[in-house]
Amino acid sequence: MEIKQLQHFSRIAEIGNLTRAASVLGVTQAALSRQVAQLEAELGTELFRRNGRGLVLTDAGRRLLDQVPMVLRQIAIAERAVKGTSGPVQGTFVLGLAPSLARTVVVPLIQAFREQLPEVTLRTVDGTSANLGELVGAGKLDCAVIYNPIASDTVDLRPLTSENLYLVSGPQAAREGRVPPSSVRLEAIPELPLVIAGKTNVVHGALAAALAERGLTAQVVHEIENLTAILDLIRHGYGYSVIPLSGVQPCIGDPELRLHRISSPSIEVRLSIATPIRTGNDTLISESTSLLREVVLKELQRYQVEVEASIDERSAASTGSRKTAKTGRGVRR
Repeated sequence: MEIKQLQHFSRIAEIGNLTRAASVLGVTQAALSRQVAQLEAELGTELFRRNGRGLVLTDAGRRLLDQVPMVLRQIAIAERAVKGTSGPVQGTFVLGLAPSLARTVVVPLIQAFREQLPEVTLRTVDGTSANLGELVGAGKLDCAVIYNPIASDTVDLRPLTSENLYLVSGPQAAREGRVPPSSVRLEAIPELPLVIAGKTNVVHGALAAALAERGLTAQVVHEIENLTAILDLIRHGYGYSVIPLSGVQPCIGDPELRLHRISSPSIEVRLSIATPIRTGNDTLISESTSLLREVVLKELQRYQVEVEASIDERSAASTGSRKTAKTGRGVRR
C-alpha cells in the first residue's frame, strides 16, 4: 500500500467520479483506475461500486476512508520530524471553527499567518463543536477551537478563554419595553420567546443549565441552525435569542437589533483548542496553534470592548430619549 494510492483513493471518494478525479489529480483515468485495482487486489476487497452517477464506496471502502486521514497525518508528521526545525515551518494547517467564531477571527488569522508563518497554508472548516471535535479525533483536522469540550481519548484539549453570552432583541421588544436597555436578569429570560440554534447546541446547553440551577426552563419557540436566519426572525418580531460574543457582530450598528448583557449571573461558554492526541512535538501544529491562540485572544478581547461600548451607547441614547419624551409630555400639560 503506497501513500499516493491512499491520497488518490481519498480524492476519488470525495469527488465520486473517476474521470473528474483524474483531471483534478493530473493523471490519466487509466492510471487512476489501475491504482484502484491494485489497492483492491492488495486488500482483497472491493472499495468502490459503480452506479448511474459515478462511484460510491462499499462498506469496506468507507472503513478505509475513515482511517486514511489519520494515516496520512502521521506520515506528514514523521516527514516533518525527519526534516527537523532547520528551515521555516511549512505545510497546510487545517483548522475547524464554529461559524460565529469564524466570522470574527478568520481575516485576522489569515493576516497573521501571512506575516508570521508565510509558508503555512491555512484552511478553515466550519461546523458545530461536537462535529469539529470528532473530526480532530479522526485525524481529519489539525486543530479546532471548540465550545464546552468533552474529554476524549483521541483529542488533546487546552483551555483558551471564555465568551460571555448576550441576549438579542428586535424593534418590537424596544417598543414594548419588555427588557431593560443594557442588562437583563437571568431569571427574566424564561418569560421571553427564544429562537435558538437547536436544543443540542452548546450555547443553549449553557443557558439551559444555568436556568435549571434555579428551577427555570427556557421558552423555545423556534429552532434555526443558521445565525443569519435567527437574526432575521428577531428583526421581524418572532422572538429573542441568546448568542456568544463572537456571534454578535451583525448586531453592532444594526438599528433593528439590540444587545443586552445577561446578569445575576452572567453566562459563559468555554473555548478550548483541540488537537489530535498523537502529534508529538510537530512543529507545524505547535507553531500554528500558538499563533492561533494569540490571534483569537487578541480579537475577542478587542471585540469585547467594542460590544460593551455599543451596549452602553445604545442604553444612554434610550435613557435620553425617555427623558425627552417625559419632558415633552410635561410641557403639553
